[in-house]
Amino acid sequence: MNEDRITTALLSDSAYERVRYERHSYFRQTVPRTLALQSASLGMLALVLPMYGLYPNSAAQFLPAVDPVVASPKVLLMGVFGGLFQLISAVLLVGAVFYRVSKAPLTEEQAHSVLNVEDFARYVALGTGGVAILVTTLLFAIGLGGASAIESYVAVMGRNPFAASGLGISVSTVSLLAFVASVVVFYAGRFLAVEIALSRLSRQN
Repeated sequence: MNEDRITTALLSDSAYERVRYERHSYFRQTVPRTLALQSASLGMLALVLPMYGLYPNSAAQFLPAVDPVVASPKVLLMGVFGGLFQLISAVLLVGAVFYRVSKAPLTEEQAHSVLNVEDFARYVALGTGGVAILVTTLLFAIGLGGASAIESYVAVMGRNPFAASGLGISVSTVSLLAFVASVVVFYAGRFLAVEIALSRLSRQN
């Protein structure tokens, strides 16, 4: 089935589809699929709030504050950067789709340009941003083990990931923004899937 889809794309009169399968890329997901993965990644970042709220009392000595509304641990900053990378990538992907839909049918040169933007956005989102959010979530999960788990981490790494960042970006704020962004990115992907399908139908008719 996958081979049939690739063959159809290579024989297609769409320069975008043809070039997409001809060029090398580690991430071949469609834009709607990529946005769905980004939505899931942002949803994972939103989990830092419920995790923080479940920390046992023994973890309090390592935390900047017990209340997630004011707590701003250093580890949260990695998640913030990951979330920003996801949003920047999502904007690039949405812009790329609107460009190729409005300019369709694309020339081969235009197809390469659009795919360059899409590939860059995918690498930033699923690579840099996704890894940053995954590591952030895993580090927050350490706190669920209480003082003993955090002490073990500090003994190995030499620093407390929950030390105060001093920037005032709270756990609850990041979690709420990540949740909202996750929903927006998800529905953006669904909307683009419809736009792409309609554009394909209009070209066929």
